[in-house]
Amino acid sequence: MNFYFEAAKTLDRLDSRQGSIKGVLATLPEKTRKRTTALVIETLKYKAVLADIIEQAKLLEERKITSLNLALVLVHDLLLSGGIQAGDGPVKQAILRHKTRLHGELQKIKIKRGIKANIELAQTGDQRAARIPRYVRVNTLAWSTDEAVESLISRGFTASDPFESETGFVKDKHIPDLLSFSPQITFHEDPLYKAGKIILQDKASCFPATVLAPPATDNTFVIDATSAPGNKTSHLSALMKNKGKTQNIHESRICQLFGFYLPTWGIGLIQKYGTDYLTLPAVDPAL
Repeated sequence: MNFYFEAAKTLDRLDSRQGSIKGVLATLPEKTRKRTTALVIETLKYKAVLADIIEQAKLLEERKITSLNLALVLVHDLLLSGGIQAGDGPVKQAILRHKTRLHGELQKIKIKRGIKANIELAQTGDQRAARIPRYVRVNTLAWSTDEAVESLISRGFTASDPFESETGFVKDKHIPDLLSFSPQITFHEDPLYKAGKIILQDKASCFPATVLAPPATDNTFVIDATSAPGNKTSHLSALMKNKGKTQNIHESRICQLFGFYLPTWGIGLIQKYGTDYLTLPAVDPAL
């Protein structure tokens, strides 16, 4: 059941705008990240429908169901994913007591909308999203962009329009060292990603460091005021060629991510501060 509590807490953080979906999911424990991410994403797709079902079934009147988000992830698996994947217990029993009513409310919605398959209830979002490529930034602290391109081509990728072929990729026109791939491609399990040679970073996230363009000198000093999970920090370090110094400030819990990513990405000369930048005094000796 801890898996469902973790997924519910992740949805709580997204609701309170503690970060982007990508950023919040990156903070999940690596051991359970893939499974929790899948449940969170699928629950978000069906959130509107699931919330309506939960309301109609009066599920939140159950004392064991402590939040809407906990109800959402549990009801998602009950109705849409073959059942709740947890041992018997008071929380699971609280859901199962309403099983017939929940299934009934689901059928009512499908009849009302004139659909047969559950997948038709999913929110697919803006279709323009399908035209956003998968962005990958080459970690130039590990190797050059030319070396990365050569390696990718040797593995079967082609220097071509990523929307014409799943194996196609091109260099970005605006951000040096940024490559764009087909949106159907994923790199989370790729050896280059695990080795820290490529970093999964959206194009918009690459602009701050590119515009700042810090010089690669020993006396360069940069303050990154909202630094976790570290993509912009790694970009700054790459542009600075690991010279100078960056001070990274973010809320303590999220700042712990640096302990995992920085060694993998080969980043040095970092000072971390686990606090909210807006709470710092105007003059702080630490800065």
